[in-house]
Formats: sequence, structure tokens, C-alpha cells
Amino acid sequence: MFFKKNRDKEETKKLYKALDTLALINSTQDLDRLIALILNAVKEVMGVEASSLAQVDPKTNEIYFSQAAGGSELVKTIRLKMGEGIAGQVAMTQKPMVVNDVKSSKVHYKLADTKTSFETKGVLCVPLIVRDKTIGVLQALNKLDRQDFSKEDLKIFTSFANQVAVALENARLYNLAVYDGLTGIFDRRYFNAWVDQEFSRVKRYKTNLSLMMFDIDHFKNVNDTHGHQAGDFVLQHLAKTIKRILRRADLFARYGGEEFIIALPETVVEDAIQLAEKCRSIIENESFVYQNKKLPITISIGVSNYRETPEDSVDGFIKDVDQALYLAKEGGRNQVQVYPKELWQQTHLKKAA
Repeated sequence: MFFKKNRDKEETKKLYKALDTLALINSTQDLDRLIALILNAVKEVMGVEASSLAQVDPKTNEIYFSQAAGGSELVKTIRLKMGEGIAGQVAMTQKPMVVNDVKSSKVHYKLADTKTSFETKGVLCVPLIVRDKTIGVLQALNKLDRQDFSKEDLKIFTSFANQVAVALENARLYNLAVYDGLTGIFDRRYFNAWVDQEFSRVKRYKTNLSLMMFDIDHFKNVNDTHGHQAGDFVLQHLAKTIKRILRRADLFARYGGEEFIIALPETVVEDAIQLAEKCRSIIENESFVYQNKKLPITISIGVSNYRETPEDSVDGFIKDVDQALYLAKEGGRNQVQVYPKELWQQTHLKKAA
């Protein structure tokens, strides 16, 4: 009786931990952060050495490990066919699997341990299902107390995974709606909606806002010479490189093709110019190597600032930064140009007349 009460108490603790975690999980739409939260929660709630989340690639129908916690990052290099290994079996059958001794299992993909140098002893693997479709699997590996995974563990883990699947799908749909599919940064629609609100706030409270717009010099040559896949690589690598040096408050978006835009809240023109020059220099010196070929990449950048050239509308403000980018390209490319006050004054004098 004592052991039963003690076990029930432990299961209740796990259940409360899972519920607390689910509240946190459902509060974020950032996919990478969401998966990290999920995997750390699995380790804590289930009391395991490691956890991993694998997703189904819709193009190839293969299983790939997007993240792991506690194990080796090398697990990300592994791809399984549907039905291959424990993860592949669970994804294919949509049924959870408990394997408490992988050495005696005919299903366990032993090459995974060889590749990652991680010793898997026991696995609890459950499917992530949304609208009857498997989107991935969630795994808990090696209980820290060296006990077997129990039926109670399976119940809690399955309930947890059902909620995780919904949270992942919601985050995926959110990401599709606001992020550019290629570069992973915000798309133009989201930027336009955000900057419209921010511009209204800036006008009302007389605060500051700077914009940076840039595009890749001679980008057509990259596509024509090396192919569109090389062009995609450049866009992705450039976006990651620029994103690393921006503040959390800054909004970075792909505006169209090879054109990008950055909104810098509460930023004076001098600081915007300094950041633009930093971006220009970093890209010029960055190593863009595609299929063992180094691609020389530079960018031209335009800058506008609300305090310096206070436009009446957000469209006018964006037009200013676009004009500044045009000046940078006309001036010889690989440079930073600010929308001139003189040009702003001429435009507004014409309107007044």
C-alpha cells in the first residue's frame, strides 16, 4: 500500500509538471524556442537523460531529427525512412512504443548510437498527430533512476504529446503566415502591418524610428552564373548573418526578391548609419562558399529617419528609404546612403505650392 501511494504521488507530480509546461509551451509561437521548451520539459517531467523531436519531411516522407536535448547534436544528421527504427515505426503505425532494452530490440536503429556516440538503453516514443496525420514523433530516452518506463509513464507522455502536436501545428501555421519560407525572417506582409502600427505610434508620441533597406549587388549574375540554388543559398546565408547583429527590438524582413528591410525603433539617424555600415562591411567580408566556390557578395543600403525627414504617411517614409537605396546603387553600389534632407525639403515645398 505504501509503495502504491508513493507511486501515485510521483505520477501526480509529473502530471502537474506537464500541465505547467504546457501553459508555457502554448504561450510561444517561435518554432525553435517552442521545440527547445518541449524537449527540456520532456527531460524534467519524465526524468530522463535525453529527449528528441523528429519531424516528417513532407517532400520525402522521411523522418528527420530537428532538435535534441541531453544527447548529441549529431542526431540532426540522421534521416530515417518511414517504418525504419523505433521513430520510423511509431510514425508509420501512429502507435506509441516502449522499448526498455534496446539491445534486444530488432526495431532499434543501432547506427544512430554509432553516429552520435550516445548509448540508448530505453526509449519511450509517441507519435505527434494532427488531424489524423503524423507530423513527427517525440522521444524520451534513458530514465535517470534506471527503472523501466511504466504504463503510467506512457499515459502521461501520450497526453503530453497530444498537446505538443497541437502547439507545434499552431506555431507552424503562424510561421507560414508571418515568416518568409526561404530565409526564415519576417515577410513583407507582416512588416507592412507592423510598421504601419509603429509609424502611427512614432507620430503620436514624437519618438524615433529609422529604416534600412538593402539589396544584393548584381544578384542576377549569381543566379545566371551559378544557378537559382546558389542564389537561394546566398539569401539564406545573408539573412542569418545580418540577423546575428540586430537587436531583439529590430524588425528584419525580406521585402521582395533580393531586397530586405529593417525597422529600427528608437534609433537616431547616426546609429542607423553606423549599423548600416556594419552590415555592409560584414557582408563584404563574409565567406559565401557554394559548392567549393567563393561568391563575392556586397550590398547597397539606404537609410531614412523619421526625425530627420518626418513624412505624413508610412508609405512616404518607405518611399524615402527606397530612394536612399537607389542613390546607393547609383553611387556605385557597396555603400550606404541616407535619404537627404534637401530632397525631402524640395518634395515638401512642391506639395505646399
